[in-house]
Amino acid sequence: MKFEKNIKINLNQELYEGMKKCVHKASPNEACGLVFGDIEKIDIENRSQIHYIGKKFNCFESDRKSSVAFLIENFEELNKVLLTANEYGLRLISIFHSHPSGAHPSGVDRNHMIYLDDFIIKIFKNQIWTIMDASNNELNGFIYFNKEFLQVDLKIL
Repeated sequence: MKFEKNIKINLNQELYEGMKKCVHKASPNEACGLVFGDIEKIDIENRSQIHYIGKKFNCFESDRKSSVAFLIENFEELNKVLLTANEYGLRLISIFHSHPSGAHPSGVDRNHMIYLDDFIIKIFKNQIWTIMDASNNELNGFIYFNKEFLQVDLKIL
């Protein structure tokens, strides 16, 4: 998979710790959550970069208790979280989940990335998928962008 250095996601230590707790709480099943923040376009040395800046993390209890899949079907809770984030001027920047081992998208993840990118509700377009390896807390970011799967530059600050 191609590594795209001009798309970056920055998460602070507090968000990262929240993700680890979410994974621990869901174990042995996949954890899931949403990261909210800002997206900035920055020009550096005649190159455009897109910076996703995480500011808030919400852990969700997966409606599918599985070690190989997650599902958020509690639309009332999801809508409440989305509205609250919007009230604070934050937007959805990442869909988070864990794998028992490995921090790369599965075939199912890839299918969902394509589906959500093409979804009629634009809030899901160009979302970074952050995936944590539950065995060692490795965290990686991926995006389906211009019909291509890319790994993005993820930094814990």
